Amino acid sequence: MAKQIVFTTLMLVTVALVAFVLFTHNANAQDDAATVDGPMVNFKVLGGFIIEGIVFSIVGLIILMVGYKVFDMATPYDLNRQIAEENNTAAGIAVAGVLISLGIIVAAAMG
Repeated sequence: MAKQIVFTTLMLVTVALVAFVLFTHNANAQDDAATVDGPMVNFKVLGGFIIEGIVFSIVGLIILMVGYKVFDMATPYDLNRQIAEENNTAAGIAVAGVLISLGIIVAAAMG
């Protein structure tokens, strides 16, 4: 059950990071549309954005995993056991805070 939750969370974060990268690029559609008679969607550029989003997602997730392991080593108890077996809400909130703060830092660095 815990592996399913982790996998689902990993997939949701990956999709969110890819969407974030795709939608944060500046588009000059109005200026380019009047001068170009080509297709409305440049698939080479779109493919580059998708690849860039996937690479940034993977790098971001690796940084988050490393940050979690560093936080786990810095605490005097085993976070996995505290959250999964003992249902320690305080440990879960602490881990969530660390992951959210690392995610904000990683997103700012990649943006």
